[in-house]
Amino acid sequence: MIIAKRLKGKAISAWLGGPGEAVRRTVAQVKSKLTNATPRLDYYFDISDPWSYLGAQILERLVNTYGIDFTITAVTSPATDVNAHPILRKQYALRDAQELAEYWNLDFPGKRDSDSGMVESIAGVLIRERPAREQLTCALELGHALWTIDKKSLVALQGKWGTESQSQIKPILNTRYGALRKAGHYQGAMFQYGDNWYWGIDRLMHLEEALAASLGRQPAHVVQPRAERDRGPKLLSKKPLSCEMWFSFRSPYSYLALQLIEDVLAPYDVPLQLKQIAPMVTRGIPLPTVKKMYIVHDVKREADRLGIPFGDLCDPLGVATDNCLAIQHWANARGIDDALAFAKSATKGSWAEARDLASYVDLRYVVERAGLPWDEAKAALSDSAGAKMAVDNAAELDAAGLWGVPSYRVGDFVAWGQDRLPLLVDRLRRHQLAAAEPSAPDDV
Repeated sequence: MIIAKRLKGKAISAWLGGPGEAVRRTVAQVKSKLTNATPRLDYYFDISDPWSYLGAQILERLVNTYGIDFTITAVTSPATDVNAHPILRKQYALRDAQELAEYWNLDFPGKRDSDSGMVESIAGVLIRERPAREQLTCALELGHALWTIDKKSLVALQGKWGTESQSQIKPILNTRYGALRKAGHYQGAMFQYGDNWYWGIDRLMHLEEALAASLGRQPAHVVQPRAERDRGPKLLSKKPLSCEMWFSFRSPYSYLALQLIEDVLAPYDVPLQLKQIAPMVTRGIPLPTVKKMYIVHDVKREADRLGIPFGDLCDPLGVATDNCLAIQHWANARGIDDALAFAKSATKGSWAEARDLASYVDLRYVVERAGLPWDEAKAALSDSAGAKMAVDNAAELDAAGLWGVPSYRVGDFVAWGQDRLPLLVDRLRRHQLAAAEPSAPDDV
């Protein structure tokens, strides 16, 4: 059984390619030359989505810099099969867009969730057909009115751009979202170039590399972090800091983050608390094929960029995860060094070495590689406290306003995804500056 799973892992790795992104880009370039097709960038804009508004700003810069043909298509919010927590997602998207705009040189004036009436009015404008450049300008102007809650400007923009009947909005947006799903993705703020998908600011580096390569030039880096002087001192908390990190053994993004988190925290002497949770599907959150396919490809190109091995995988869902949750609980009790060592070794085994952690052979290997005694780890497998702790940790994650992993909380900074580690580094830097400032004298 172990050999069969290893062979399956090798086959998946070969299918992903190595390095996968470069292979797929080359294929797309050859295909374009053979068909004499003009490269085109397609962008999907979810009106009520803060990330989509940031993405439209990125699109404008890409078009102005690279002069590439493009489309911009308004779509609905993600369907329930890929968006099990729409309320939490909206709340987090708003907070996250604020953090992103503060870090990158982008604009996001939103302070609260989008007004549903304004969203519907904007949809009536954006479903009208118009040239791509006009549609992009229209989306940016309308988006600014939406997030500044400027209803007077919205009325003026409706007159400027024209609007369609309210009865046409829902069927047209649904049809366009269906076309997005058919094309291979499931949410807004997505760029498609060739056969590859790129999510907003987080995958702009990969997108620019692909654009530049197809045009025979160097990436222009159209979005840069704001100057550090513009991101000055800012306390995370008045209390001593610690970093809570929620992760899942079935999350390949967690695997990447676990390899990075120690280096992120070490310069600031912030202790780490690992909080393992069960996989999303075990917690009742669906993971349809379209989402799984994107995740595997996306993690592969990120792993290649970071120099982290990935691709020889063996899905740990089931007994393997149960084993890991039990041992992680035991390792946590031994101390953070042992806890992190096991988490890193186990996730590497699943996502880079096709190790079947449902088997004692492979489980023992990752335990001992972490420098832990196998006999004690094996005994921990019969302790149900690990499963209970995973449930408690998931409840804490929900209370923090999140549902996916990896997620982090340090003081008032709460974020989801290995993509947010640079923002965490910046907040730690700013906290350090604030903590070093002289305190104001006490009132007398």
